[in-house]
Amino acid sequence: MVSISSLAFADEAEENESEIDDETEEETEIMNNSLGSEIRLLQLEKAITKNLIKGERAVEMSKELGYNTSDLEAIIGEMRLLLEEVQAADPSSNDSVQVFIDLKSDAKNLTKEFRETIKELLSDVKYRELKEQIQEMLSERVQNLSKKIQNRIKQFNRNQIHRLFIYIGEVNESLAEQYENGNATLEQVKSQISKMVNQMMREKKQQMFYDLKAEKIKNKDDVEAVLENVNVNFAQREQTRLQERLLKAENKGNSNLIQRIQNKISNQNNSGNGPGENSDNGNGKGKGK
Repeated sequence: MVSISSLAFADEAEENESEIDDETEEETEIMNNSLGSEIRLLQLEKAITKNLIKGERAVEMSKELGYNTSDLEAIIGEMRLLLEEVQAADPSSNDSVQVFIDLKSDAKNLTKEFRETIKELLSDVKYRELKEQIQEMLSERVQNLSKKIQNRIKQFNRNQIHRLFIYIGEVNESLAEQYENGNATLEQVKSQISKMVNQMMREKKQQMFYDLKAEKIKNKDDVEAVLENVNVNFAQREQTRLQERLLKAENKGNSNLIQRIQNKISNQNNSGNGPGENSDNGNGKGKGK
């Protein structure tokens, strides 16, 4: 089973918004093709969408209590712009991993600020009430994204199953179809493949283990190389995204959002993390790390 696990499979467990901060190296492990990249971008889209639903309800609740919601609405406004950027990202692009990490970093920072702002507005009781309401009102948008994600995960994992069959030299379409149709779990399929491997000739089995190990090492090296390169001009790319969001905010005529983004650009320049500087990208891999 160790050798079988050398190929990365997409996790079928349902993600939540906290998983936006999972170890980046693990997240990008499946992004060596467009389908894997699409899965990660869809999961990021879903996490942001859930936060937007929560934020919209938090604004309503705060207004009912007579609170000023201008700061929260500005954060939500930027989150909507970020969602548009995630939806526009091309999973087949050569820089899809870089784009994912950049947008994930923005989402992480916005989510943190968003939660802190809500907690400042609402009491603990009201905050718990908000979380309970959100669980009950998850919209059709989120449900459709969940279905789409699960569909893509099934496709990705079926592709990986077929790749294992190529290594084994024997194809079992029935087993792959059982998985895709939901009649067999991924673990059950892995178990069946493991039995097939155990029946192989010793020399052939050793060659397969060697090839799988070599591929795993190459994929790991590729991921690490991408992550290292992502840090180059990270702050400059962040500045560019903020400038583009500022233009969109100006086109929308949203004064609160315009002021918010202008302040972020100014703060970034004053902190020395302007264009040309390397900064921490939220994954502990920034300058000096």
